[in-house]
Amino acid sequence: MTRIVLAALVVLSCTALATEVFAQAGQTVNPVPITPPTLNQTTLTCQINCDTLAMTCQNSCVPTTAAAAAANSTTPGSAATTASACALSCTTQQLVCKQRC
Repeated sequence: MTRIVLAALVVLSCTALATEVFAQAGQTVNPVPITPPTLNQTTLTCQINCDTLAMTCQNSCVPTTAAAAAANSTTPGSAATTASACALSCTTQQLVCKQRC
């Protein structure tokens, strides 16, 4: 008999508390407005200039056909080493340039 009374008491207390929960369920929360991202035109222009300078530098690293043939005839592999060092230098200059933006 006491178990039935306890069960009834639990059910009554749950229904009494459920009305408070349901009262809060009707509330609406306004979403936080999302601001669109803005582009800093000065920084963007600076970074584009850095990229342009880096590509011009890397284009100068590519040996011409005559220069590549002359380098390969004297010391094989030196043209590839020089080109990779040149490309690394161009990339380093690009990164330093972009950090200044």
